[in-house]
Amino acid sequence: MTPRHKESQRKKAMETTRRSLLEAAAEEFSQHGYEGANVNRIAEAAGYSIGTVYNHFPSKRALMLSFIDEIGAMHVDFVVRQVNRESDPKERLSSFFEAGFSFVQTNIMDARAVFNALNGPDQEFRQRLFVAYSPLFELLNTAVIRAGVESRLFRDDLPITTSGLIMLIYLGAGSQFSPEGGHWIDYQEVADFVLHALETRENK
Repeated sequence: MTPRHKESQRKKAMETTRRSLLEAAAEEFSQHGYEGANVNRIAEAAGYSIGTVYNHFPSKRALMLSFIDEIGAMHVDFVVRQVNRESDPKERLSSFFEAGFSFVQTNIMDARAVFNALNGPDQEFRQRLFVAYSPLFELLNTAVIRAGVESRLFRDDLPITTSGLIMLIYLGAGSQFSPEGGHWIDYQEVADFVLHALETRENK
């Protein structure tokens, strides 16, 4: 085995370990919140020693911040790819909510941990979440709202905070899921509610 191959194998093993730790952390943060989460339980659930956890993450806070970064990136990428498949602003809006709700249902433990952090008292976590999800604000601004106004589908007097308001609705509705992981609210109902507020009178 060449040195380059050994290094490649080592990096692959480290990434596998890191991924296992993050998955175990998601379940722990989901069930107990950040304050109640225990690094020993995370290590045990992942099948590693606590020393292995600290080899990858110097503290529980660093683990939580890394979790927020990675899940945020996955969530954003999934939603952006689905929205960009549509060309019509109305369909993009519907796809935005459909993709977001779908991601939450498919990644229920991750979503619960993220919403716990979002609604928790820790300012650093909330700020990190804002940074992680900021591409969705831009997506709403450009691919949905601006495109809809330019196409004369949406009102041209929308407040500059519109994308922020939509994100609040999205995060609020998206966090309302049952213990089984299903949403209490249908994504299409939410999309239709928002669309009604955006449309011009002629398009209602």
